[in-house]
Amino acid sequence: MARSTWKTVHLFSVLSALWLLPTVVSALITGSEGNKPIPNMGWPTGSEAVANLPSRLRYMEGPPFGGGEYFFEYHCKDTAEFNSALKLFGAIRVPRTANRSLGTFGGETVRIVDEKPLLLVVHDGPKQESTLGGKPPASEESRVDWTFTVWAPENYHNLFSNPKGFFDSDHPNFRQPVPPPRIDVYVGGGGPIAWEKVEVPSNVRVIDRRAVARPPVADRGLIRGAVYDIATHRVIAGAEIVLAKRGERGALQETIRTKTDDNGAFEIKGIPKGYYQIHVRANGYAARNVGAFDNGDGYTCHELDALVARTAALRGRVTDKKGDPIAGVRVRAECTLGIDGLGYECADQPSTTTNAQGRFELRSVPEGFARVDCSAPTLHQETLMFDLHGVSARPWDKPEEITIVMTGTGVVRGKVVDASGKPPTRPFIAEIEPKGGARVGTWSGSMQCQKDGSFEFKGVPPGEYVVNTRPNPASDSDIGPPRPVPVTAGETVELEIVSHSAHKTASRR
Repeated sequence: MARSTWKTVHLFSVLSALWLLPTVVSALITGSEGNKPIPNMGWPTGSEAVANLPSRLRYMEGPPFGGGEYFFEYHCKDTAEFNSALKLFGAIRVPRTANRSLGTFGGETVRIVDEKPLLLVVHDGPKQESTLGGKPPASEESRVDWTFTVWAPENYHNLFSNPKGFFDSDHPNFRQPVPPPRIDVYVGGGGPIAWEKVEVPSNVRVIDRRAVARPPVADRGLIRGAVYDIATHRVIAGAEIVLAKRGERGALQETIRTKTDDNGAFEIKGIPKGYYQIHVRANGYAARNVGAFDNGDGYTCHELDALVARTAALRGRVTDKKGDPIAGVRVRAECTLGIDGLGYECADQPSTTTNAQGRFELRSVPEGFARVDCSAPTLHQETLMFDLHGVSARPWDKPEEITIVMTGTGVVRGKVVDASGKPPTRPFIAEIEPKGGARVGTWSGSMQCQKDGSFEFKGVPPGEYVVNTRPNPASDSDIGPPRPVPVTAGETVELEIVSHSAHKTASRR
């Protein structure tokens, strides 16, 4: 949790179940202005020397529900100072995470060994905005000249590597090696760093994204690659590659479409500036979102080999505890995985609604594995919330129907006030978790209170809970005792929480 010496950024107001996370974690992104030294937070050897350079402007830790990714911003007076920082960066010791196996042949394992496990990315300067503030620098002293990003590997593995977990399976990091420590440097644009004088250590890989390093291709962006069947690795001719951008209301809108040739290959030239989602569609295969194409400068070159899975179906029935069918329940296939065990983000999420007999059939599910999520007003999915179901496209492999039980839920509604009953003048957060603490597979939630101090948790499964409220940011003395709350299906619990911190100015150390 954030303390008084940290600037806390609350990025969203959400209610959330704790998925298959191995530990209870904070839903907040935290950070701090200034360069007060911080201890090694589980980073690779040598990282703290870079993190605590006196030229640091600020730092933040994310992501939500796990943390462990630290992002630092620095101001620099000249190239010599940056070279000194690079020397410290080159002294960081990390495993060569690109050291991967190409397979075993005749009893011998063949591997690729990367001798440059650290990463330096070069950009045209100046950096346009601060990560924490999201605004251009207010003065010369606040200009960001370079950044340093490093993961605490334990946090990373808790988030993305748990073999029993599939939370955030559509994230690019899911079951991938820990990203290397990385520096991003911004040269030109009146900044102090001259790239031609930069001394790059021998164990640092350089990716140059400046305009002068643009590939000699079309005068605009380029994407090329091929599409393959995930089960056979055979090429797929006639597959469609679709580039889509988000419109004013957030909906994806198709902008460019092409098809693969007889060799499964494709190429798109002349792509205008912008940020695109890339979808792959082919007859008989589950449409897949294969990532993003950031063509911010209009000259980006992107190589892509996409694997797609054949479609299959999941069938089942939704009932109450008595076994009676429940109609009108929305059913979705989520956390879809391919047969390779990696996340398979569907471009079109498979979903349906139960009929009068409570039955459902989810079609166009990619072959592999999927979780089934059921939702309806005032109902909670009690069974199979965290089960992965095998999905097979083979006609002789027909799994048994899934039976899912749903129960009624309650509402917890409350308001934070001061001793005289007035609403707080500070931002407040409300949190709810089971009595005895959140555990794997239990329901919990957090949200930003309204300006009048009110909050409401809907769809709370029956049980014993506690509610905590606190200012944002907060010190230990700002956090009051938890309020026990029994929740019964079909009922609403009303709370009034008196906080001594409702009008208190955030303490500083």
